[in-house]
Amino acid sequence: MKFEDHLINTKNIHFPHRHDFYYLLYITSGGGSHTIDFKTYPIKQNQLFFMSPGQVHEWDIKPNTKGFTLFFNKELFKTNVFKIEEEWSFFHTFFNDCSYVIPKEHQPIIHNLFTLILTENAQFSSQQQQITKALTSALLFKINSILNNTNNILPSSLHFQIRKFELLIDANFNSQHSVLYYANKLNITPNYLNSLCKKTVAKSAKELINMRLLLESKRLLKHSDLSINQISEYLNFKSTSYFIRFFKHNQFQTPFAFKHSKS
Repeated sequence: MKFEDHLINTKNIHFPHRHDFYYLLYITSGGGSHTIDFKTYPIKQNQLFFMSPGQVHEWDIKPNTKGFTLFFNKELFKTNVFKIEEEWSFFHTFFNDCSYVIPKEHQPIIHNLFTLILTENAQFSSQQQQITKALTSALLFKINSILNNTNNILPSSLHFQIRKFELLIDANFNSQHSVLYYANKLNITPNYLNSLCKKTVAKSAKELINMRLLLESKRLLKHSDLSINQISEYLNFKSTSYFIRFFKHNQFQTPFAFKHSKS
């Protein structure tokens, strides 16, 4: 739908909330800010935001802000979900930004694709769902192509491995914390996995696992009613005291202090 219509229909947009579907937003005009998982982005013209299920976000939007929003769930591409997630690496990522400003030469086609999806989604033809799905797929592949051509992209083999590692972490972080587990799943050695991570994102494999654990810890502390003990148990830490040490080491404050802070 048009973003301005979404603003009218949604009451909790200015409060932190999360979705269980994929969310794509294209800003055509306006201003304000958009906070996703504790990182605030100033809103700009021709800016894309992409969010995955589970991410927490909130808005501070100027009244004249316009654009397009597109929601879709995993089942839209259920025949090859994992492959699609590997291809569209702007989803389920925790070391890349959730925002990107479309270069001027690509703005017309991105705008036109959103318009086509909006128009087709309002139809009631027998093939409306198939056409909408095809147009959505085309939009996502076009975005991926633009990102690949304007960012520093890894060689395809390295990209595939680090992307698969990231998706594995996202699926298993609350039960599996060891580098060995993920290396075995990827059929590589822990040393090679560490080398791959340092070469591609300048962090160790353990640091990436810890980043995802810390992010979920912060989400749960700020946006759930779970106690620190319950969060520790959910994230499979050996003990609450160990969880507190982990959090303080990585966030430089205790879970209790973070939970009750204004940030």
